[in-house]
Amino acid sequence: MPVSPLQVRNYMSTRFATLSERQDISEAITLFTERDLFGAAVLDNLGNMVGVLSVTDCIGEAIREGFDAGSHRKVSALMSKDVRTVDADDNILDVAKLFMEGYYRRYPVMEDNRVVGVITRLEVLKGISKIGRAGVAI
Repeated sequence: MPVSPLQVRNYMSTRFATLSERQDISEAITLFTERDLFGAAVLDNLGNMVGVLSVTDCIGEAIREGFDAGSHRKVSALMSKDVRTVDADDNILDVAKLFMEGYYRRYPVMEDNRVVGVITRLEVLKGISKIGRAGVAI
């Protein structure tokens, strides 16, 4: 498939964090706080994405556990399993519509059933701005 200037792959970030579903929540909290992250893709032992863990999930766990960052519950117990993703070949304008219609702030980007990046609202806005300045036909 030819590369289009409107494809998500042109605007996504390839810097994203991953967690194992078998990791302790305390490890996820350390990762998020040390790297200023808002979430991470959760992978199984074969590298397939099986969920997403967010800072919000960890805040809920911290409150339930009396603010004990040493929680030994596993990532798999708290992660969201019903994850909306986009494809690297998707049109960025379609992803912009998804952001306008939903409450998500970021989407994992998939290619060949693997996570290859993440796209945020800001990256979509930057992409739309770049497309407009370049005069790309849509």
